[in-house]
Amino acid sequence: MTDETPRPASRMQRMLAFIAAGLVILSIVCFFVLIIGTWLGAGPDQNAGRGIWPTVELLPLAALPIAFVLIIVLLVVSLFGRSRQNRKASR
Repeated sequence: MTDETPRPASRMQRMLAFIAAGLVILSIVCFFVLIIGTWLGAGPDQNAGRGIWPTVELLPLAALPIAFVLIIVLLVVSLFGRSRQNRKASR
């Protein structure tokens, strides 16, 4: 009989998952802040290029691709772990 219990997630897998989720959530919050800020009149002609606004505008441009790469890395790490587990089980 084979062992069907799933392997628990490693610390690295949990870290990658939480960091990727945090970056996606932060980007979504920044999108909504930009939408609401623009709706309330914080456009380029109202000096919105100073303070925290440039960070709010640029954060999703960097955070979403980083989160995508982290998800791909998480997928690869998970597949290698399952492959290793299957090789051990077949011996």
